[in-house]
Amino acid sequence: MDGDDDFGAELAASLDPDSWAWLPGVDYAAGWRVARQTADELNSLLVACGVDRGQLRAIADTDAQGGALVRLEGVLDGGMSLKELLCLAADVRGEAM
Repeated sequence: MDGDDDFGAELAASLDPDSWAWLPGVDYAAGWRVARQTADELNSLLVACGVDRGQLRAIADTDAQGGALVRLEGVLDGGMSLKELLCLAADVRGEAM
């Protein structure tokens, strides 16, 4: 392994069936479609702000009950770009950090 003593605990936490098991009768597709529309809109805004899609992107997903989720996934540079954009937005709103 990698020498991390907490590796097993982290692995066990990631195996939570509520986070990945599909339940019979739940309409996951409907939640995913809603999330997909929002993710597409967010991705368009990120690109319009100069954030490369290879650095940061929104991904449509659903929770265990079929609710829409949008996850952000990216590399460090993408996260830094998002931080810069959020700081600019906070400045405009007068809520600087």
